[in-house]
Amino acid sequence: MTESAAPVAPKPRRWITANQVTIIRILALPFPCWALLTRPPDIIMWTAFVFGAVVGATDFVDGWMARRDGPTTLGGLLDPVADKLFIAMLLLPLVAHNECPGWAAGALFTRELLITSLRSSMAIREQKLKTSSLGKLKTVVQMGGLAAFFLTIFVPAAAMPWSLFGCATAFLLLAVWWFARRKTLPLWLGFTPVLLYTIFAVAWLRPSTGPGDNDAGTTVFIVMVFFTWVSGFDYLTGSWRAFRATGGVTLPDVARVIWSCAHGLALVPLLNTHRSLAVPVIIALSAELSLGGIENLVSAELKRWGRGSVVPTMAAALVVGIGAWFDLLPSNILDLAAWGLAIFSVVNLVVAFVLDRRVILDQPV
Repeated sequence: MTESAAPVAPKPRRWITANQVTIIRILALPFPCWALLTRPPDIIMWTAFVFGAVVGATDFVDGWMARRDGPTTLGGLLDPVADKLFIAMLLLPLVAHNECPGWAAGALFTRELLITSLRSSMAIREQKLKTSSLGKLKTVVQMGGLAAFFLTIFVPAAAMPWSLFGCATAFLLLAVWWFARRKTLPLWLGFTPVLLYTIFAVAWLRPSTGPGDNDAGTTVFIVMVFFTWVSGFDYLTGSWRAFRATGGVTLPDVARVIWSCAHGLALVPLLNTHRSLAVPVIIALSAELSLGGIENLVSAELKRWGRGSVVPTMAAALVVGIGAWFDLLPSNILDLAAWGLAIFSVVNLVVAFVLDRRVILDQPV
């Protein structure tokens, strides 16, 4: 007589799941975004700063919860999208206030949209575009870089270098304690002190003399762009080899490359000179980043493109971008076109979600 297998204990019911934490993180982002755009009194700005820091920290919380309870299809969509929205909603207001160079923000988001498109292209070809250690480091650099830059806004110029030094030393001590206990070190914790000490050195050697003179802030964005694109070359070379092995580049692939450049290069840098476009551009870019996440999921599961089309929003972004760069549209028409782009992007996102909701709301993977 054979022994029966022991019954598998059901998973404990969680009052809060990783997906719920990620959704809360996304819903909380508009408050610090609004504060960075409107620049309310200092007490509200500090509240928004702390609020944004807490929102950023929850990235580790929902990641830990997902590993504990097991990943889900919805979580696979929400988590990377939440990271991208965090960067967009905190970085684009800085572009609108000329605190971040438009070229730097444009380079960051062009890379994000381009790699998102390549992921879908690879999945349709039944190829995988794996996340490398450089890709993970890129996320650490972007979030850590934004946190470091915010010190250059909130802390007086005279105290800012030593504030950076204190933060770097605190992270270094944390890294030493972590390694002593676990004999290993997470990538983000090992790199953060290096990043902060580098920015401290720049701020100390050439301190800021005013709002328009911020070498430490410029250094932050140069480092962010450098690591963002270095990590992207892994994906670019891998996808190019896959394209050559599977019949070359197709028209949908080309359309998504143009889509990436239209939003990243033609639209984002405009905020340096057209602050009135900030809100619709933030909404439109957030919707496009989310649409790219849905398309990644659909292409991985069903081996086809998502049902939200990138062509109309790509064309609208080019109209707004070209109209503004070459002064082809009056300011009121330009603002109206930008809001039309934002509304259309959101509608397109909702349609894509509804049409492919069966895949997105599937059971745990």
